[in-house]
Amino acid sequence: MRFQKIKPKRVSDEIYRQLKELVLDGELKPGEKLPSERELAVQMGVSRPTLREALQKLEAHGFLKQIQGDGTYVQSAASPVLSQAFTEMMNKGEAMGDLMELRRILETWAAKAAATRATDEEIEQLEEFLDEMEDSERDYESDASFHALISYASHNILIVHVMNTIYEWITKVTYEVRRHIRLEGGIREVDSLHRKIFEAIRDREPDKAYDYMLEHMNYVEKQLEIMKTSGYQPQKH
Repeated sequence: MRFQKIKPKRVSDEIYRQLKELVLDGELKPGEKLPSERELAVQMGVSRPTLREALQKLEAHGFLKQIQGDGTYVQSAASPVLSQAFTEMMNKGEAMGDLMELRRILETWAAKAAATRATDEEIEQLEEFLDEMEDSERDYESDASFHALISYASHNILIVHVMNTIYEWITKVTYEVRRHIRLEGGIREVDSLHRKIFEAIRDREPDKAYDYMLEHMNYVEKQLEIMKTSGYQPQKH
């Protein structure tokens, strides 16, 4: 027979569909921790074994990551496709230029979009990261988080997921660049660019946000070239 009887959906399939759509729509963001299994089962009105079946399927398809003894986290939807290949590419020395080119394309547009779409709460958080960046000994973490939040504030879910996939490498590059700039006495210059980006987003000036982010990306790329030609040695951290 060509046609078959329609079977009612399994509850676990409906859980899978709902959670997957929340991830793809950006309601559940990369890195966000889900409620405990017990709490989530209560909220969704399902049994824990049925929920567990759906969570395992979501993990197998790359939407979630379950960490033993910690919990279940949303994974970037781009990770299963890009993460391993990207890591292998980045271990080759010439790939750093490709990373900066990708960042220049994504982050300039994200900054422009954030200037029109960012919520008041996101703007407030950007300023907090900026203040931490200017004061903290671990300023590279605040720097990387500042850039990640701008991608979130673009409210483009594809940019959010791709940026989340390369966040680890952005953090590593940020650490080395800030360390180099600090040794050369130029940390105020890079923090000044960050503040200009923030003020353009806060003041809802998309073209300025784009231009300042482009200037910042060009500055970082120039520093990487200087580091490469000067024989700068990365430091483990």
